[in-house]
Amino acid sequence: MKQYRSRSIAGTDFYTLCERIAGGVMYSHVFISFCAYSLTIETYLLAEASVSLPVAAFVFLATLFTYNLSSIQSILRYPRQKSYRNSSVWSQRNKKLLAGVGAISLAIAAIIYFGFSLEINGWFLLHLALISIGYTVPFRFKKKVVKPLRSVPLLKVFLIAYVWAAVTVLVPLMDAGIPLWEAAPLWLFLRRFLFILALALLFDIRDYAYDRNTNTLTFPGWIGIQNTRLFSLGLLLLYVLLLLITESGLVLWALIGSVVGAAMVISLSSESKPRIYYALLADGAMLLHAGLVYLAMT
Repeated sequence: MKQYRSRSIAGTDFYTLCERIAGGVMYSHVFISFCAYSLTIETYLLAEASVSLPVAAFVFLATLFTYNLSSIQSILRYPRQKSYRNSSVWSQRNKKLLAGVGAISLAIAAIIYFGFSLEINGWFLLHLALISIGYTVPFRFKKKVVKPLRSVPLLKVFLIAYVWAAVTVLVPLMDAGIPLWEAAPLWLFLRRFLFILALALLFDIRDYAYDRNTNTLTFPGWIGIQNTRLFSLGLLLLYVLLLLITESGLVLWALIGSVVGAAMVISLSSESKPRIYYALLADGAMLLHAGLVYLAMT
């Protein structure tokens, strides 16, 4: 009996350890940052340019900083706030850890940018940084608190899609010395924008109750959850039409395969799905997108 109990306890400890590791990867935003890293490498492959691992690492770290920015802001504004160790939300229990990860990510990203002399326009990065910071952080103007950009009705999904498309398409193309105003880069940017926009709508569905309670108008609150899913699928259909115009061969089929995976995730999405569904599958659709292209081109 004692041996059985010890095995049971050991099994429980192993499960708890795995749960903590999985929670750390997902909710510390390491996973979604790796998705950004993968899409950046995918862009180099699609453009038939040499892959720059420093640029991909820079994108990974910049994404990690951005997604942990709210924790940094919270710690800076309320440095003596109590720890929510008993909270069911992983990010609340580990807010100081996330703030530390975000700060370290920013420092290493700066070292990579200057140390490797990345060929990325600083003003271009600045405008992306301002959007990313303004998306999360409210600021004061003439003694009035200006709400973050995510509170602007219907705007947040377009901001997310634009920043992701700019970071994972325009940044690597800029580094590769490819003119951004030619047809091929613009088509690639538009395609990536549509794909990310379709996925971003899922997080509006996930946050429907929260956004309703905070009086933030999003697409599910405007046209309903079912119509939001249809809108998202319509964006994927438009994305496929662009693929048929701009791609061919194995790459075309790889990208269509990623669309099928994303469409399945969108079709099954609902307000009641757990957060891990969106963290793993909705974000994972981006990883599938990059992974299939990598397999098709190597």
